[in-house]
Amino acid sequence: MRNNEKFLEQVAYVQVSKHRTNILLFMQNELYTPKQIGDGVGVRTNHISNLLSQLKKFNLVYCATPNIRKGKLYALTEDGLNVLKYLKQKQEE
Repeated sequence: MRNNEKFLEQVAYVQVSKHRTNILLFMQNELYTPKQIGDGVGVRTNHISNLLSQLKKFNLVYCATPNIRKGKLYALTEDGLNVLKYLKQKQEE
C-alpha cells in the first residue's frame, strides 16, 4: 500500500491542506453532514462543500445518501481510511 502511486498521490493531496487533513481526522469512521464537518473543523459550510467535492474526486470520501437534497451524509472511503491511518501513524512519530 505504501508504494502504491495512487495512495502516495492521495496522501500528498491531503497533507498539503490543513483543512483536508482535519476533515479526514474529524470524520474517522462516522457519518457526518457538511454542517457537522464544518463545525467540527472550524470551516464555513460553503467551503466544506467544495472540500468534500475535491475529496470525492480523489476517492477519499463518498456521499452515503446521494438521493436526498438536504442533510446528506458523508463518510470516508476505504482509500480515505487508509490515508487517515497513515496520517495518524505520522502524528504518533
